[in-house]
Amino acid sequence: MKVAQAVAQMKEAGLIDERELYGYGQKKSAMGGAIGAIQNGILMTVNADTIQVFDAKLDNSWSNNILTAKRDQLSNIKVKNIFFGLQKQVEFTYMGFHYAYLFPMAYKKIALWFKE
Repeated sequence: MKVAQAVAQMKEAGLIDERELYGYGQKKSAMGGAIGAIQNGILMTVNADTIQVFDAKLDNSWSNNILTAKRDQLSNIKVKNIFFGLQKQVEFTYMGFHYAYLFPMAYKKIALWFKE
């Protein structure tokens, strides 16, 4: 599926609003590179003040909702540049669990949402 089709499906499903804040990334893990991206791929979407995280596949599709949370329910939010500034790392705590995700710089708007 092409990215434009994926964005249209996200809008139709109510996952994103007019700002189109979404990002394909991966769960932070010891396994990096291409294999890590395939096994740990995620899609994070933002609609108003709600984030949702899904398992993602390389064909721009997604399944299995991992997390749904309101912005004000997140704590210990950290956003930092890693890998010589080519990636953004987003970390936060939600309901006592620690989450960490990596996004390529192409999706820096999703990381900036956490800094608001």
